Amino acid sequence: MQRLPDWLKWLVVVLALVVLGALMLAVDDRASRVDMPDPDDTFGIYQSSSVPA
Repeated sequence: MQRLPDWLKWLVVVLALVVLGALMLAVDDRASRVDMPDPDDTFGIYQSSSVPA
């Protein structure tokens, strides 16, 4: 890496960040379209938001 010019090193870094950003957006888009199942209240851990008096 010592023989590479500085501009080329920065170009590699910027390209890597762009690729990671594009992958992050692709995963976020896919995850936002997946239907989530209803909560499973098998063990009764979910409580209503009303506080008993």
